[in-house]
Amino acid sequence: MEVICVIIGGIIGGIIGFASSYFMWNVQTRYERKNVARALYMEISSLEGRLKAYTEAFKKPPPGCNPEDPVKITQPLYTEELLFSSFRKEISSFNKELSNTLFQFYIHLLEAEKLRQIDKKDMFAIQLNKIMKDQIVEAYRLLPDLKKLLEKE
Repeated sequence: MEVICVIIGGIIGGIIGFASSYFMWNVQTRYERKNVARALYMEISSLEGRLKAYTEAFKKPPPGCNPEDPVKITQPLYTEELLFSSFRKEISSFNKELSNTLFQFYIHLLEAEKLRQIDKKDMFAIQLNKIMKDQIVEAYRLLPDLKKLLEKE
């Protein structure tokens, strides 16, 4: 009888140990996701002003400018210091809608950054400049939904 009590006690102790470890891991994971979401929210908010200004300028250029004319953006749109580079793994742990929207946003930003660097002498420079503008506009279009999704996380 004592042996059975010891075995049952060991089993119960193991179950309690496992349950508490699992609970703590779950709490820690949620806390880390919230912190990453908060950091991404702040980063995206800091990019919003520039993306808005570019989008508005593309839609309604200043007097004397043709909307079809190529534009030169001198400041980088994306650098390796942005959080997307650091948090790709964490981003994929978000819910499907949030992670997909984040990836779409940053893919548009990365593509616009690549196209921003195209030499004007490139034979496709004018077409690629238009694509760059479209990528910036599309990234900006995603911002409101993206910010809402990040707030919910």
